[in-house]
Amino acid sequence: MVCKNCNHALVPEDHYCRNCGAKVIQNRLTLKNVWHDLGQQVFNLDNTFLRTFRELFTKPEVVVATYIAGTRKRYMNPISYFAIAITLSGLMFFVLRDIYDLNLTQSSFNDETAPQLNYVFDFQALLAYLSMPLYALMTWMLFSATKKFNYTEHLVANAYIIGQTSYVQVFTYIFFLGLFPIKFDIFNFAFLIVIVVYQFYALGRLHHLGFWSTFWRALIYFFLLIIVMMGIGVVIFLISLSTGMVNLEDFAPKS
Repeated sequence: MVCKNCNHALVPEDHYCRNCGAKVIQNRLTLKNVWHDLGQQVFNLDNTFLRTFRELFTKPEVVVATYIAGTRKRYMNPISYFAIAITLSGLMFFVLRDIYDLNLTQSSFNDETAPQLNYVFDFQALLAYLSMPLYALMTWMLFSATKKFNYTEHLVANAYIIGQTSYVQVFTYIFFLGLFPIKFDIFNFAFLIVIVVYQFYALGRLHHLGFWSTFWRALIYFFLLIIVMMGIGVVIFLISLSTGMVNLEDFAPKS
């Protein structure tokens, strides 16, 4: 008998490979086994996922500072935490577009029916990963005067924070937009404010800053974020126009 991962020789008593540390699995693949493995890796691990989710609400600065300080087992690592959140966000956009049949790019301030640009949300995961370094750069610059955390540590903090808000976003959007006739763009903008408030609540506690020191940083960040989002919107529009996905006639007033 050999390890299926590294081909190292095993003895019947081995539960883990002595060479690579992989778990020795002898049972056939069944739905029960797959569910058990998923539970072990995501929801068990000494409840690291649930602990991370809970304590990012109650004491986010402890979660971030603990990971930065070198403790790796108490909380789920930020990359995995963020990746799961972004995967669930993709599922959320599928529900909003294909089940709720919402036009996610329709403006509430324009009576004209906007062309369906929902395909841009097919790339939301890629956009989320590309945006994360930019979020970290902005918060690092805004808090650079404190000289407490470097850019990489801000990257860790933002991965936890944006991951946390993404979990909340998934459940609130699916629930409220499914049950109530709420305009997506208004709801989305309101939730953006919630994200920034929570983000700087966590960062303020992490840097041990008072309300006003955190508030003006959050205000600057919010306006920078709006500019960035507008820039991304322009780029998406130009790409859509150049590839023929939309035409200028689509935006002309309907007679």
